[in-house]
Amino acid sequence: MKALAEHVESPELSAACLRFIESGGHTTQSFGLGQVIGQVFALLYLSPRPLCLDEITEELGVSKASVSTTVRQLENWSAVKHVWVKSDRRDFYEAETDFKAMLRQGVLATLRKKMDTAAVRLENVETTLADALKNSPQPEREETRVVTERLQRARQFHAKINGLLNNPLLDHLL
Repeated sequence: MKALAEHVESPELSAACLRFIESGGHTTQSFGLGQVIGQVFALLYLSPRPLCLDEITEELGVSKASVSTTVRQLENWSAVKHVWVKSDRRDFYEAETDFKAMLRQGVLATLRKKMDTAAVRLENVETTLADALKNSPQPEREETRVVTERLQRARQFHAKINGLLNNPLLDHLL
């Protein structure tokens, strides 16, 4: 906790910071995102000043490549931002502390893009299925019915999720 230690006055506060960083890692790992992403965000969130990649690497005891990749992902989600530090050429980062902004500009934007991609893929599958049905000598076969029905259910589910993600009320609440 070297980077935070210079700003932390007591061993108890240092221990609390360490537990927060560990908790961040466990939380993101439980969502399947990996432990480092939560640790990096938590460290930057608690840090009173921007940190460079070397400091994050040293603080967490992970590889610089892992930290670099993680920071880029967090930037894509608007969870951290690249900042300039006077008279230092290294890249420094700080956490976004407004969780609503992070959700709105990062997580929701990413989910919306993924849903758009999923829609295109579903359309491609539907086109392929329609072609297969036209060329099928027995379009009423059980396999065809099952695939058609499940594809329709997937399309309906996609439409519901997409509707939720693009509902103006969601943006208003955040």
